[in-house]
Parts: sequence; structure tokens; C-alpha cells
Amino acid sequence: MRLSRVLFALPTLFTLSSVLMGLISIVNAAEGNFEIGALAVLFAVLFDSLDGRVARLTRTESKFGVQIDSLADVVSFGVAPAVLAYQAFLRGRLELGPVDIGLVAAFLYLAAGAVRLARYNVDADRKPGPVRTFTGLPIPGGAGCIAGLVLGLAREEASLGAVAMAVFLLALSFLMVSTVKYRKKLDLRAPDTLVLLGLLAATLLAATLVRPAYTAFSFFAFYMLSGLAEGTLRGVVRVVQRARSSRRVKPDARGDSDLS
Repeated sequence: MRLSRVLFALPTLFTLSSVLMGLISIVNAAEGNFEIGALAVLFAVLFDSLDGRVARLTRTESKFGVQIDSLADVVSFGVAPAVLAYQAFLRGRLELGPVDIGLVAAFLYLAAGAVRLARYNVDADRKPGPVRTFTGLPIPGGAGCIAGLVLGLAREEASLGAVAMAVFLLALSFLMVSTVKYRKKLDLRAPDTLVLLGLLAATLLAATLVRPAYTAFSFFAFYMLSGLAEGTLRGVVRVVQRARSSRRVKPDARGDSDLS
């Protein structure tokens, strides 16, 4: 077998490993093994983060890889977390007559994730080249939040209200289809990146010391909230800059009127 063919298949093997983890999660969630189901989703996130890096290192990036990666993400980070959340917290708990509100919430999460992936593929075709930010919460981030929360609750033998989980799924759904910007790459030379990494390290340290079962959830929740925090901060900066510029324009306007 030629080396080029092996290198071309290597990223796909990582992608398919992510799909396998998604299938393992679905099967275990259906059988009530929620901790294993959550761990499988987290391993799927790991494999998904590696396939792109392997493709770049081996210079085997292709449109085929982009498409199979998106299809894999629908299974591993769409279907699997939706089934996991539904089986663990929602099944039979939010029924309103013939309507299962929990199933609706799980479906909305899955639908939002599929829309998020489709939008990413379209944007990638329109804007070729390196991407520094994501528009909307990446679906692996949403899946990691769900899996990390389920894992923490399972290990502490705790529970979560069905309404709270449904609201959490809806919040993730909104963030995935929103226009909130999330970082894809970190510029270690930028001061704000160092601040962000410092806050992340402090968050993970605190979670490890206080509630180690929720360390994984803390990591993904930090990423989820970081986009909102940075977006809010950018909005505040723009408002302040506009206020300052308007103050500078007003004296000039009065001076022009005096000369006329």
C-alpha cells in the first residue's frame, strides 16, 4: 500500500473513531449507562479535535474530509448528546398531553447543531483560507457541555430537574445558531489571550479542588461563556468609542457655526 494512501486515510480514521464513540454513547444511554455515554462523547470530542490537525500535518486536507467530518459531527455531537440528555433527564418527565416537551427540546438541540454545521460548510466555501473565529457555538462545544454535566451528575449521584435540562438544551441551541463569535485559534502573543488562559486555568483548578467530577463541564462551560463575555465586552468598547467620537464632533460643529 502506498504511503500517500495511508496518509490520506489517517484523518478519516480519526473521524470514524469519533462516530464510533457517538454510537457507543447512544447505545449506553439507551441502556441507562449514562456515565459511559458521557465519556464516549468526550472521547469523540478528542478524536474530532485530532482529525483536522492530522490532516494539516499530513497535508491531506480535502473537501471529502470536510464533508465526512460534518456528517460525523451530526452523529457524535448532535444525535448522541441529544439522546444522552433525553434518556438521563427528560424521558417521560415533561409530557404535556400527547406532546413530549423533553423530546422537543432534544430535537431542537439536534436541529440547531445540524444548521450550525451546514452554515459552517457554506461559509468555508465562500471564504477560503484560515478561519480564526467561529460564528455560533461549535457543536462539539455544546456536546461537551452536555456530556460534562451528565458525567459530573452521574459521578456525584446527583440529579437535575427536567425543566433545567430542557432550558439548558434550548440555550445551547440558541448559541449554536447565533452570531456570537467564538475563538478557533489562540494568539499567544496577544495580552487578552494570556488573560483568557489564566482565567481558564483558575476555573479548572477551582473545579478540580472543589468539585472534581465537574472538571470537564467547567472546561466546556468556560468556552461557551467566553464567546458571550468577549462579545459583550466588544459591544461595550464600541459604545464607549462612539460616545467619545460624538463628543469630539460636537465642539467642531459649534466652531463651524461660529465661523459661518
